[in-house]
Amino acid sequence: MKYDRLTRWLHAGIALAVVTQLVSSQLMEVPQPGRLLNGTESRFFAIHQWSGMCVLSLLVFHWLWHLAGHVPFGWGHLYPWFSRVRLRKVLSAVKTLPPWIRGQLPAGGEETAPLAGAVHGLGLLAATVMALTGATIFFGMAADGSMSGFVEVVKEIHGFMANFIWAYFVGHLGMAVLHQWRGEPLIIKMFNLLVK
Repeated sequence: MKYDRLTRWLHAGIALAVVTQLVSSQLMEVPQPGRLLNGTESRFFAIHQWSGMCVLSLLVFHWLWHLAGHVPFGWGHLYPWFSRVRLRKVLSAVKTLPPWIRGQLPAGGEETAPLAGAVHGLGLLAATVMALTGATIFFGMAADGSMSGFVEVVKEIHGFMANFIWAYFVGHLGMAVLHQWRGEPLIIKMFNLLVK
C-alpha cells in the first residue's frame, strides 16, 4: 500500500505521541483530592496530558485529510463492516494469515490487504476515542483531581480503551516488524518522510 507524504507524517507523529502516552501512563499518578503529587509524578502526568492533546490535534488533522479524499482504496477499505463483500474479503484474509506467517504466500500483501485496512480503521477509531475521552478529562478535571460524575464515567471509558490501545500497538508493531523481517519494507516505506 502506498501512502502520501502527509499521511506518513501524520502516522509518524501519532505513533510518537501514542508511545509517549503509553510510557507516561505507566510512570504517572493521577491527582487525587487531598493528595499532592511529587515532582516526578507531576511531570509524567503533565507529559501525559500534553502529549494527549498532541495526539488529539494530529488525529483531527488525520480525519480532515481523510475527509478531503486521501484514503487509499476508499473508506470501505478502513471500515468494511457495512458491506458483505468487504467483510468476506476480511474473513478470507484472516484465513490466509497462518500460511502468510509461515512464509507460504508471495510477498506483496494483496491477500492480507483487506485485513490490514480493517485493522488500521479500528486503530484509528480506538485512538480517536482515547483522545476524545482524554481531552474530556483534561478539561473536566480540577487541579486537585476532583471531577464531576460525567467526567468520572469518561475516565472509566478512557481506562478501559487503554487496553485496546496497548493491544493494538503491540500487534501493529509486531506485524510491521514481521513484514520487515520477511523482506517487505513496510516500516521503511511508512517512515520515509521525505519522499513523495
